[in-house]
Amino acid sequence: MDNDKNKRKREIVLKAVDDYIKYAQPITSGSLNVHFKDLSSATLRNELNALESMGFFKQVHTSGGRIPTAQAYKEYVANILENERLNYKEVQKVVKNYENRSVSLISTLSSLAKRLSRVTNCPAVLVQHGLQNLIIENIQIIPLINKDALLLVETNAGIIDDNMSLDAGIDKSTCEEASNYLVGQFKGKTIEYMVDNIANICLRTGAQIAEFKDLIENVAEVLMAVIKTKCDISNENPTKLLDGKTSGEIDDAKNVFEFLQDADKIIDAVKDTQNLSYTVGGEDEALKGGMMLSAPIVINGVPIASLALVGPKRIDYANIAAALKFIVGQIDLKGGEK
Repeated sequence: MDNDKNKRKREIVLKAVDDYIKYAQPITSGSLNVHFKDLSSATLRNELNALESMGFFKQVHTSGGRIPTAQAYKEYVANILENERLNYKEVQKVVKNYENRSVSLISTLSSLAKRLSRVTNCPAVLVQHGLQNLIIENIQIIPLINKDALLLVETNAGIIDDNMSLDAGIDKSTCEEASNYLVGQFKGKTIEYMVDNIANICLRTGAQIAEFKDLIENVAEVLMAVIKTKCDISNENPTKLLDGKTSGEIDDAKNVFEFLQDADKIIDAVKDTQNLSYTVGGEDEALKGGMMLSAPIVINGVPIASLALVGPKRIDYANIAAALKFIVGQIDLKGGEK
C-alpha cells in the first residue's frame, strides 16, 4: 500500500488487524471508532468499503462485519518488521530457556527449534541446507565400545558429529591414522569438497592408506548423508494452535497441519530465506490460511540453515518475530565466540 497516498487507509488496516488478532471480533466502523475518534462512522464505513474492494477485508456475512484477508495480514507483518515493533516480553522467555551451545551443532539447532516452539506455541521448522559449505578445521574418528565409532568434524561454525560403523580389525591406532590423514588432506577445505574429492584422493595415494581406505570411504558416506537438505519439525504444543480460534480459524489450523506434513513444500518455502521475512498464505497457496515467519541461521558468515515458525494467520506476530529474531541472533553470536 502506498504510504503517502493512503496513510489513513493503512492505519485503518493496521488497527483493524491488531484488534482482530486480540479479540477475534468482526471489524466494523463502530469497533474502529475508538482508534479514529476524529472520523465519523460514515467515513469509516466508506473507508472499510474501499479497503474491501482493494482486497484487505472480506465480509463473512452480508450484514456482518469484516475480517482481514491474507493481504491485510501481509501489510500488518510488514509494518512490524519494517519498524522492528517487537514485543520483547516473549524474548525474555527465550533468554531464560537459552542454554550454551553444546558440542553437536545439529543437535543444538534442533534443541533451539524445540525451545522456540515451546515458548511461542507455534510449530518450528528447521531446514538444514548449507552444512556442505562449512570449512573443516579438524577431524576425529573415535572408536566406541560397541565396535562403532563417533565421527567428529570440527568446522568454522561448530562440530558436526555422527556415528559410523567400523570393520573388523580397525582399532584406535588405525582410527587416529585415518583422522590425521584426513586432516592433512582436507583441513581448510569445505565438507562438500571433501565428499566430492575423497575417492580420487584415496586412489591417488593408494598404498599410503591401504589399511584404512574403507574407513575413509565410510567417513565420506556418513558426511554425504549429514549434509543433505533436511527438514526437522518441532511442535511442542500442538493443541495451542486451536486455542481461542473461531470455527473458520480451526480450518486454517488444519491447513497448517497439512502443510507441515509435506517436507518438500516446507523446504521450498523456507530454504532460500535471506532475512527475517514472512509469508501469509492466500486461498490458492500451499500455506492456505496460515503464516510463516522465517530467518536464516548464519554462523561466522556461513548460512547453514533456516528457522521458521508456522501457524494460523491470527497470532501474536510481534512476540513471535521478537523470539525468532533473538534466537537466530544468539546462534550467530555463539558461533562468533569460537
